[in-house]
Amino acid sequence: MDYILIIFTLGYLVQHAGAYFLIKYIKEKKNIQGLALETQVMYFIGAVMRILYISDTRLISFFLIWIELVISIVLSCYIFYLFHKFRHTRFHQISNPYFSYQTIIPICLILSFFFHPGTKNENYFTVQMFVSMSMFIEACGLLPQIYVSKKIGSIEADISKYLVAMGFSRLLRLTFWVMNYLAGEKFVYLILADVIHTVIIADIMFIWVKDKQKGAILI
Repeated sequence: MDYILIIFTLGYLVQHAGAYFLIKYIKEKKNIQGLALETQVMYFIGAVMRILYISDTRLISFFLIWIELVISIVLSCYIFYLFHKFRHTRFHQISNPYFSYQTIIPICLILSFFFHPGTKNENYFTVQMFVSMSMFIEACGLLPQIYVSKKIGSIEADISKYLVAMGFSRLLRLTFWVMNYLAGEKFVYLILADVIHTVIIADIMFIWVKDKQKGAILI
């Protein structure tokens, strides 16, 4: 069994555990205050990108990845439903264009054209662009959430659990890329994308630590 693929898939399953805490928070509080829809949109796009590139990788024969992808799409759709249901409680919009997915996604698209693990055909296209696209979008996906959390100045318990799960997910993904690097697949820019993602999570968890020091009931 390819343990590298298990680590890759496990990273996303841990991320989905975080999505469970997010859903739990929304259903219990019956509001989406403090949450960024843009972050969920970008993670959903990342999942779609994985569906598009999976047939061009060795993941195609790994059955667990298909289960993970189904879970990913179902959870994203349910989160979108909850955002729509409680849309009247969304008090904090993304007013800064630099943190909007309308800005972030095109930038990630351009980067994926130049930095990817594949070889372009005569039309300057390769399915492997979707690999980079998913990585770059996921790396930047939490930027809108950071913007909202810093605007509010605090993070509630189940949201902090969501972020902790995201952090563990990135560590597993980093392990996956390091193992690939040691095996000779030296896609440094993909490792860098997960490093950036981890740094972003650390930044938002700094808010959580400050709240905890103030005596807030969090995790």
